[in-house]
Amino acid sequence: MDVDIAKTLVPSLNFFGMDETVLTLTKSAFINLPHPPAANAAPLSGAVPARAPDGVDRISLLPAGILRNIVSRLPVKDAARTTMLSTRWRRVWHTTPLVLVDAHLLPVAGTTGSIHRASTSSFRLGAVPPERDLSSAPCGLANAVTSVLAAHPGPFCCVYLTGTPMAPHRDELALWFQHLFAKGTQELFFINCVKKFDTDVLLPATIFRCTSLTKLYIGFWRLPETATLKGAAGFPYLQELGLFSLIMKDEDLIFVLNRCPVLVKLLIVGSRWPVCLRIQCHSLRCVEVCEGIASEITVVHASHLERLLMWDAWGAGGFTNLSFKVKIGHAPKLRFLGFLVPGMHKLEIGNTVIKAETKASPNTTVLSVQMLAVQIKLGTRIEAKMLPSYLRCFPNVETLYVQSENDDIKLCGPQSTGTGKLNLKFWREVGPIECVQRHIKKVVLREFRGTRSELDFLKFIAEHAQVLEKMVIVLAHGNSPTDSVGTNLRTKMASANWANPRCELMIFQTLFHQQDSKARPPPKADIGSCLTNLGMLQHN
Repeated sequence: MDVDIAKTLVPSLNFFGMDETVLTLTKSAFINLPHPPAANAAPLSGAVPARAPDGVDRISLLPAGILRNIVSRLPVKDAARTTMLSTRWRRVWHTTPLVLVDAHLLPVAGTTGSIHRASTSSFRLGAVPPERDLSSAPCGLANAVTSVLAAHPGPFCCVYLTGTPMAPHRDELALWFQHLFAKGTQELFFINCVKKFDTDVLLPATIFRCTSLTKLYIGFWRLPETATLKGAAGFPYLQELGLFSLIMKDEDLIFVLNRCPVLVKLLIVGSRWPVCLRIQCHSLRCVEVCEGIASEITVVHASHLERLLMWDAWGAGGFTNLSFKVKIGHAPKLRFLGFLVPGMHKLEIGNTVIKAETKASPNTTVLSVQMLAVQIKLGTRIEAKMLPSYLRCFPNVETLYVQSENDDIKLCGPQSTGTGKLNLKFWREVGPIECVQRHIKKVVLREFRGTRSELDFLKFIAEHAQVLEKMVIVLAHGNSPTDSVGTNLRTKMASANWANPRCELMIFQTLFHQQDSKARPPPKADIGSCLTNLGMLQHN
């Protein structure tokens, strides 16, 4: 999501009073939403001088196609205002695929404005509607969205609704989807703004009639009972699907995926049901399951799948059993796989369950994977013993990403028994690993705490990785490259007999605060910090 949108939405009253769980899930949704195609950063009023020095309006003389391109990139209020310029501009607005972002109808952060509660005629004619105080018009945003959807003949290039609580507006919701269906909406981002985790708002079944959609991101809804929708049309052109904190069943997910024949990207975040995902799609290239519950993720047959990301996905057994199955079947183009968690995931390749003693063979290797990510307690014996087996399963890995976890934190999973400290000789006796010796060019280890087990692992990589070019170490929060942890790291690695003396060792201080140490990269994390700060204000 665009940072400006987050900053605009956060001060609105709809975000206050959220319980802590909803605030966390909303933050995750905002971080993962793509940017809308129209920005609010440069308002129309300041874009160009009112009149050129010679008095000629050259912009209005441009071809209609270029004018439509201009209008389509404007915030909806500015796009509507162009109709006041001339009759020609009015025709341009009516024939331009519009971008509707509800946050653009709110006052810009840092200004003393109010929401525009527009009438249909205001948007049709481009008149600037009178200002009203947000606190005195809680339904103003929903009414403004209704006005825009009703006024413009379509199509809508993008509809981006993230700031409206729909529980009080169920009648408007049905009307909105009628407009979205009838007016050929191409991209729909619809995050229901809720305050309580148990809020249950049914998504209208009309959504399955929006056959023109190419992108669909929805959050905090209950999916309609798909058993009654056998005749639903589906999404023949949909390429991206994002599901955030939905209430749905496995059969509902299967129903939706079966109606997306050209789907390229699937994103499931904060699932409120145990995801059992069986990937059987020839078009899918990217699947991400993050911050939610899962019982199984199986790649059955995905001939174009390139990326499978699992981040903070836990098993459905509660604290007594956080494990779930990750199975790789037919995926000849899979390039990225992670984060595998040896203490939690039960990895299967083909029909073989990978164990610590599993030997590499044609039936237990995936040759296409070039980037592997693992989340592991390197000092816990039962987990660390799985890492060599994992590496042998992916012999062509060129980039290894390791999220080092605190050994004192115990997870309940398939490896929860037999835990204990790792033998100091373990990495010396582990034996040859093909990807380490011949292919790994870059190793990244995050959350380095300076433990003996972390140092032993890094020395193993340094002394056996013959083509290693970069070793990147990101220190845990509170440490820096110049303190005792950073200094000791440099000393220990200097004593290693590097297989490639030209390899570059890079040590960095973490960019994240302690509470966000596992957050996404900084540009997205900045958006989340808006909501994080709001949460601290509420809960302290």
